[in-house]
Amino acid sequence: MALAQAKRLTREESRAATRERLLDGARTVFARAGFHGASVEEIASEAGFSTGALYSNFDGKQNLFLALMEREIDRHAREIAAAVGHRPSVSARAAGGARQWMSTIDREPELVLLFMEFWAYGIRDRNVRPQVAARFAQVRSMLTELIADAMREFGIRLQLPAEHLAIAIDALADGIARQKLADPEAVPADLLGRVIALLVAGATRPSEP
Repeated sequence: MALAQAKRLTREESRAATRERLLDGARTVFARAGFHGASVEEIASEAGFSTGALYSNFDGKQNLFLALMEREIDRHAREIAAAVGHRPSVSARAAGGARQWMSTIDREPELVLLFMEFWAYGIRDRNVRPQVAARFAQVRSMLTELIADAMREFGIRLQLPAEHLAIAIDALADGIARQKLADPEAVPADLLGRVIALLVAGATRPSEP
């Protein structure tokens, strides 16, 4: 019984490792060729597997792309949350999150481009759109929670729902990314943090006793 369970766990672990390698290969190929330019053969080869291994883990290129974006968006959300952390002020938290996003743009521009392609791909396909919306809702929910936590901790009231402020901050971050990718020298490294701090300051007021 114990031996059979150990073998099963080993198979499950092996399958999980294969899946991660395929996602890593997909990330490389999608970043290089884009969704439409990438092929399952190229992705499987990049990961060191056959196309049969790919199809045994994913239904096809679309399913693989959506799984990759789910993984990368989850990682990105956790990095932002960690960067905001328990900093001593609202502006410090805004600066921490902004620095993390700007670092991602500089360090992994291909990932930011994939996020943009993910959005454009989903908007064009009404069958895929709910899955894309769910992934962006995931980031929005994370930002909403960070904002609500800060408001409670610092005794500040928002003049609009926390989720609406999260939408504005997310849209601002995306816009800054487009500007930065197009003309890196035109966007100061601290611009996003400063603008978010101003946006939050304009949307808040001290809580009444």
